[in-house]
Amino acid sequence: MACASISYSALAYNGQAAQQHKKRLIPLRRTDAMALAERRNCQILDELFRAGGPDCFQQITPNSQVDNGEPLFLRLNIGGTNFMLLVDAILRAETTTFLSRFIQLTHTARLKVADAYIASEDAYYFQRSPTSFEAIFQYYATGVVHRPSEICPASFLSELDFWRISYQHVGSCCADIIPQKREEEKEEEKVDDTTFDKLMCGKLRRRMWTFLERPGSSMQAKAFELSSTLFVAISVMGLSFGTIPDFQVTHLMPPHNETVVLPNGTVTVVQKVEQMRVEHPAFVFTERICIAFFTVEYCLRFFAAPRKLRFALKPLNLVDLLAIVPFYLELLLTLCGVDDRKLRDLRWAFLVVRILRVLRVIRIIKLGRFSSGLQTFGMTLQRSQKQLQMMTIVLLTGVVFFSTMIYFLEKDEEKTPFTSIPAAYWWCIVTMTTVGYGDAVPATTMGKIIASAAIMCGVLVLALPITIIVDNFIKVAQDEQQAEQQKIDQHSEQLALEAMLNSQHD
Repeated sequence: MACASISYSALAYNGQAAQQHKKRLIPLRRTDAMALAERRNCQILDELFRAGGPDCFQQITPNSQVDNGEPLFLRLNIGGTNFMLLVDAILRAETTTFLSRFIQLTHTARLKVADAYIASEDAYYFQRSPTSFEAIFQYYATGVVHRPSEICPASFLSELDFWRISYQHVGSCCADIIPQKREEEKEEEKVDDTTFDKLMCGKLRRRMWTFLERPGSSMQAKAFELSSTLFVAISVMGLSFGTIPDFQVTHLMPPHNETVVLPNGTVTVVQKVEQMRVEHPAFVFTERICIAFFTVEYCLRFFAAPRKLRFALKPLNLVDLLAIVPFYLELLLTLCGVDDRKLRDLRWAFLVVRILRVLRVIRIIKLGRFSSGLQTFGMTLQRSQKQLQMMTIVLLTGVVFFSTMIYFLEKDEEKTPFTSIPAAYWWCIVTMTTVGYGDAVPATTMGKIIASAAIMCGVLVLALPITIIVDNFIKVAQDEQQAEQQKIDQHSEQLALEAMLNSQHD
């Protein structure tokens, strides 16, 4: 009960953390209303800097003062709230920020950039949120940006983008809202339309690569992806159902002579025919069809790949190869005359065939090519390598320690299952992972105390890294959402640009 309550508390905490991260990290989707309400202040500022001219700029240096010796201020009205910023503080900040460029403009040029000018206050008006601008004011005052708790993370990031303040100035206490940069592909690993220009059959291979590797490129590519997924499912189901006795048939082995000694001492030769339960021919036929499809698919991908070696060494492509190799190796053994009867005589061949048949189940991993959920899970494990390594090392340390303790405490008991330290490893692993099969239990009082300590240590070892792993999972999911949103935005911009060009031609 104690183990269950602790595990439940850990899961509840992780669920709360996940909800907080979801609220904090969901990307902001742009809408038409946002595009209509968007101000062009930054674009106008950039246009003035590109155009140049003596009438647009004025020279302002740090420690600038007015005629009476007072420091120079920049007065802003943000959404009806007045702010006064020292010009010297703005100039000492990054020169690429919005206000650093704004103060270099003349009054006439500033009027073009600002939304309005309030003459009675000598303040430039910007239609922005005054609450969000508090963080901007804080940056010029302290050099660090802190997000107000009542501000939406997406709104806060858009405010930083408007005032052109780098994310690196966000305080470490607020840095969890900053989207992580996705690892870009190395230049030599990038594959685009120009990659195939200088290759043999470049146009054909480019079309095949797009069809096979980008399911969203066309309806036909999507249908091929679905058919590949269907063949994987059929293959795995056939492999599973083929082991059910009701779906198997009796196969008679070739007869062979066997020498038998009768009770009276007479030696005679008897012809024996052994029976073997094998898969139904329908499953064998289905397996061959699936293997043929997987073979054609792999060959087409290999032919279309611009870099053969990199293609062959990628993990998912290695899985594709391992999914079809066992079948052809079994076929090769059959062609070499190694049948089922000879397999029993040749232990090495029998072991090889068994391993090859077990390897067929690896094709289930092929679903990772088409499942975004499995890919997210894989990337989460990749990001959590340090935590998983820490958990494994601590768990192994505990297994060795508690197994040694339980062995010396229980070895003298009658019918003890702890006959050696390695024999106690299984009990310790089952105990520390809180599974508790009950097939091996300590009999002595001290052994039970050691078992209780192993249980408590196991709960702690498993519970501590879970929060970090859940956090990594949420970050990976967030990165995927952002990538999808970027693709949608880029596609929308491309369509809008094409529509604009078509309208100009018309």
